[in-house]
Amino acid sequence: MSALTWTDGVPAIDHHSHAAYVRPGQPVAGVDHYTVENAMGHVEGRVPHTEYQEYMRLVEQGHDDGAAALGDKLGIPALVTESRRFQSTTVHAVALQEGCDALYGPVPTEHIDEVSARARTEDFVGLYDRALLLSGTASVLTDIPEIDARVWPHERYKPIARIDPYLFPFGHPAWPGRGTDTPRFRRIFHRVLQRQLEIAGTALPDTLEAYTELVIASLERRRAEGFVGLKIASAYVRTLEFVRTDRETARSAWTTLRAGAARPFEGREAEADLDPAAHKALADHLAFVIAEWAVAREMPVQIHTGFGHTEPGLRISTANPLLLEGLISDPALNTLKVILIHGGFPYSSHLTALAQMHGNVHLDFSWMPYLQHHTLGRVLQEWLELLPANRVMFGTDTGSPELHVSSTARARAALDGVLDDGVRDRLWTPRQATWLAERVLHRNLCDVYGIEL
Repeated sequence: MSALTWTDGVPAIDHHSHAAYVRPGQPVAGVDHYTVENAMGHVEGRVPHTEYQEYMRLVEQGHDDGAAALGDKLGIPALVTESRRFQSTTVHAVALQEGCDALYGPVPTEHIDEVSARARTEDFVGLYDRALLLSGTASVLTDIPEIDARVWPHERYKPIARIDPYLFPFGHPAWPGRGTDTPRFRRIFHRVLQRQLEIAGTALPDTLEAYTELVIASLERRRAEGFVGLKIASAYVRTLEFVRTDRETARSAWTTLRAGAARPFEGREAEADLDPAAHKALADHLAFVIAEWAVAREMPVQIHTGFGHTEPGLRISTANPLLLEGLISDPALNTLKVILIHGGFPYSSHLTALAQMHGNVHLDFSWMPYLQHHTLGRVLQEWLELLPANRVMFGTDTGSPELHVSSTARARAALDGVLDDGVRDRLWTPRQATWLAERVLHRNLCDVYGIEL
């Protein structure tokens, strides 16, 4: 990449990361697990659905011998090897190599997983701190259920709480679709809610009113512990169309879902014999309750829009950010600080229009720096040319120190390219380009979240 111009020396704050986050049951592993995880979409598209589901069940439950035997029968190791070859030309593969080079120096390819696993196991926090130092990142906002501030200090790692676990107190209806990504998100939401109930020292309340009080108390406690914002990741399990739903309808849904959850059910964890309409109505009601609390407490809300992971699950059509218009346009939420994250691909221009028409809506391009190269430049160009200077934020969307380094470098290079073009085309003066670099890399985030650099 070429030398930086406008962003050189400008501190960054990562608006969206997963620093300190290890999925339930997931050991600390080397960087190869990212490639294997991406390969599962390739595998899922070549193995019969029922057998793939059984294979993943064995993997997720830690039945290594059974998973290996079934994997061999299905030819999964060969499919993963095939996927590795095809993935080698992606931006993700390039970015992962760049990050490893930056953190570990020249290491033979066959040893990089071992080297990264050892570095992570010995001192993961120290490795992440080094990644921040190398990339000129002052701090990160991290999407994480809980964080030990004695290990991950708040001045550098500021937690963001997902609201999704609160939206589905009875779990979800049975999943009829492909893949295992959506069921995995459901389990994570379920386990986070169970943990919040454990912390509160209570079981699931009997009434909607008591449950709402518990949710607000949980959010207040997390805010007091240092959580600086909220996130909605529900696109992975449902539509983004949140509809204001009155309390009486929500009470009726609560009663219906409670009865469904009590019926015998053969299925996955976090699933039950639930009525889909009641499931949506209750979640819609709770989402607005939490959003109104966020307005009162000036807590910004990040929302995932656009495509998801490489395995099927998230429905791209129901992750369309235009489905958020009902929520964003609600008069009671006109001062809610909304940040639509990940660039919303393939709906990036839809994000532009939503931000153009709503002064409380901001955009971040996390995830894009290590997945998309030229697309990132085009999106940044559109956003910075149309939107006021206070709307765009930098982010990485990774829990990988390796990808943090490369994503930050790639984001700086993309932003520099757009600012270079803008100055050359006399859209901006050099002084304005310098100002825009600062606004995108940290100032807009500081203003929205009320935090210092």
